[in-house]
Amino acid sequence: MSSARRPVLVEGWRFIHHSYALVAQCHCLSLMRRSGLDLRFRELPFPHAAWKTTAGIFTPAQERALAELPAPEPGFAPEATFTLRPEAPDFSAPSSGRRFAFGTAEYRLLAEENRPGLRSAAELSDTVHVVTPSHWAALAFERFGFPAGRIHVVPHGIDPAVLHPDDVSRAATRNELGLQGHFCFLSVGAMTWNKGLDVLLAAFARVVETEPDVRLLLKGSDALYPSRQLVREVVGDLEAGARRAVAERLIYDGRTLSAQAMARLFRAADCYVSPYRAEGFNMPVLEAMACGVAVLCTAGGPTDEFTTPAFARPIRSRSLRRQLSEKESGDALEPDCEHLIELMREAVREGDRTRAAGALAAVHAAEHFTWDAVTDRLVAELLPGQA
Repeated sequence: MSSARRPVLVEGWRFIHHSYALVAQCHCLSLMRRSGLDLRFRELPFPHAAWKTTAGIFTPAQERALAELPAPEPGFAPEATFTLRPEAPDFSAPSSGRRFAFGTAEYRLLAEENRPGLRSAAELSDTVHVVTPSHWAALAFERFGFPAGRIHVVPHGIDPAVLHPDDVSRAATRNELGLQGHFCFLSVGAMTWNKGLDVLLAAFARVVETEPDVRLLLKGSDALYPSRQLVREVVGDLEAGARRAVAERLIYDGRTLSAQAMARLFRAADCYVSPYRAEGFNMPVLEAMACGVAVLCTAGGPTDEFTTPAFARPIRSRSLRRQLSEKESGDALEPDCEHLIELMREAVREGDRTRAAGALAAVHAAEHFTWDAVTDRLVAELLPGQA
């Protein structure tokens, strides 16, 4: 193998609290530590004019390193181009090497709006590949006609320097949030239908009937989505008594927070809950695990691929079809609300067991899903033979 550095181009976003941007930047931070690569970054435009860059998501040193990543010069010929563009994956043939288009395909369907003018992958150059974070999502690209050898499953990761158990941090954050003496459930996300917020709040309303000292912490993303309004609407749909009981025990935070601040929120929780209907991966579940928090999450979806029953209690679910447009429908899951109620009550009543499960979750995440570990897997796909 030649000692020459192998050219790699990453295309995506920096300095915005969007999952695709976080994935791109975390991979880049790991790639920059590898001596055998010649790395460039091309900034893609935001799809919405209202989206703005935000400083402070990573550490100052990390943000300086990301900001200093050079753009590709004229004549730069990457061996691999890794493109993270969510609205419509870039399936164009690269000018050199191979393109790896990142996609999540939550509903296991590559919808018409995500493949403008394309009928199948048979129309694409064989230099165009797909990277997706789960086998659940990979089925969308298989259905679209990509050969198995051009679909690469690379899970997401965590930074163990940031996301790890810390009893001192946990106690301080719980004190700030007024959680002393309360069992706290946490859920993070856009608060859209696929996240199962309505199921979570309906279950929580029932749990408080028998476990009045519980609290629910919801972390939305108001800078990118109408998360706060979605929470208000779902709470408003509850029966009056349940609405009051939930509102009295609900803590909502929609701010854009640094990775360190997010870690503190995760640690403050006693149990992470994700009754999702459709996800490409579900990164907050992995992040909660890394912080030593036991999880409850929908069975049958992508979280099955990185959790075990030792620390993750699966919520029974049934398969359903979700109408995505007049012509298209995709795969989703409907979590069993009654089973979720049962699991939430057990998590509260068996507090010692819940804490022990969280400790196991942290070990599992740190051993198998660091960003360095999953970037090793990415490099193996992008650059076969690269050490």
